Amino acid sequence: MFGSVSKKELKIIDEYFEQFVSFVKYEQNNFKYIEKTGNKDLDEMFQKWNRLIESTDIRIKDDIKVIGEIVLTTDKVDQGIFQCRIKANTNNPMIATLKKTVNKMLDSLDTHMHNIEDSLESYSNDDYTKKIEISPKLKARMLSVMKGVNALGEALATTAKTNLSNGTTLDKNSDTMKSSMNNLAAKANEQAASLEQTAAAVEEITSITRNNADNANKMAKLSSTVRNSVTNGRDLASKTAGSMDEINTQVSSINEAISVIDQIAFQTNILSLNAAVEAATAGEAGKGFAVVAGEVRNLANRSAQAAKEIKDLVENATNKASEGKVISDDMIKGYEELNTHINETIHIIENVSAASKEQMTGIEQINDTITMLDRVTQENASEATQISNIASDVSKMAKELVNDAKNKQF
Repeated sequence: MFGSVSKKELKIIDEYFEQFVSFVKYEQNNFKYIEKTGNKDLDEMFQKWNRLIESTDIRIKDDIKVIGEIVLTTDKVDQGIFQCRIKANTNNPMIATLKKTVNKMLDSLDTHMHNIEDSLESYSNDDYTKKIEISPKLKARMLSVMKGVNALGEALATTAKTNLSNGTTLDKNSDTMKSSMNNLAAKANEQAASLEQTAAAVEEITSITRNNADNANKMAKLSSTVRNSVTNGRDLASKTAGSMDEINTQVSSINEAISVIDQIAFQTNILSLNAAVEAATAGEAGKGFAVVAGEVRNLANRSAQAAKEIKDLVENATNKASEGKVISDDMIKGYEELNTHINETIHIIENVSAASKEQMTGIEQINDTITMLDRVTQENASEATQISNIASDVSKMAKELVNDAKNKQF
C-alpha cells in the first residue's frame, strides 16, 4: 500500500501510536498532530488519523468536563450540599448514563433530606404530628434513618404525653408536699426550741453532778491521806513499843550488872574489913595498909551507894518504859480502830464516788444525746425549710412543665 517504508517513517508511526495510547489513557492533554512526512501515502494516512483523533479529543474533553463536575459535585455532597447538579454534556453513552444516574440520585437524596429536615424542624417547634412518607424503593441506611426520624417523632410525642400526665400529677403532689413541708418546718422549729431549753437544764444538772463527783474524789484522796497518816502513826507506835521492849531488855541487863557491882562492893567491903583486922594485928607495920584498907572500904561503900542509886533510877526507868509500852499498845489499838473506821469511810466514799461517776457518765450521755438531738433537730428544721423552698420550686417547675406539655402537638 505504501510501497517501501523507511525505518525513520516506521519510527514516526510508532511514536505517533504511542502518543495516541498515552492520550487515550489520559496521560497527556495535548496531542501533537503529524501533517507531513514527505511520504504522500503516509501523509494521507496521518491526515485521516488526525481527524479521527481530533474527534476523539473533543469527546474526551467533554467526558473530562462531565467527570470533573461529578468530582466537584461529590465533593459538595461530602460537605452536605445536595442541591448541586451535573450540567455538562457528553456524547459518550457511558458517561452520559453516569451523569444522569448521579443527578437522579442527587434529586432523590435532596428530596429525602428535605423531608427529614421538615420533620426535624417540626419537632424542634414542638409539633410531633408530622411523619415522613417513606418510599418503598428505599433500602438500607436511608430507610433506617427515615424510620428513625419517624420513631423519634413517636418517642417525642409519647414523652410529651407522659410529661403532661406526670406534670399534672406532680403539680398536685407538689402542692400537697409544699403544705406538708410548711407544717413540718413549723413543728421542727418548735421542737428545736424545746430541745434547747432541755439541753440548758441538763447542762446545769451535769455541772452540779460534775462538782459532786469532783468533791467525792477530793474526799477519797483526803481519806487516803488520813489513812496513810494513821498507818504511819500505828507503825511509829509499834516502833515505840518495840523500843520500850528493848529498853526493858537493856534495863534488865543493867540490873544484872548493878547486882554484880553490888556484890563486888559487898565483897570488897568484907575484904577491906579483913584487911583492917590484919593491919591492926600487924601493928605498926600494918598502919599504911590499914589506911589503904579504909580507903577501899570507903570506895566499896560509895560503889554500893552508887549502885543503889543507879538501881533506883533503872527501876524508875523500867516502870516508865512499862507505862510507855502500855500507852503504845493502847495507841496501836486506837490506830487500828481508827484505821478500820477510816477504811469503812473510804469504802463509803469510794462507793459514792463510783456512783457519782456512773451518774456523771449517764448524765453526760444524756447531755450528749440531747445535744445531738438538738443539733439534728436544728438541722432537720433547716432541711425542712430548704425542702419547703424546694417544694415551692418543684411546684413552680411542675406548673411550667404542664404548660409546656400543653403547648406541644401530638
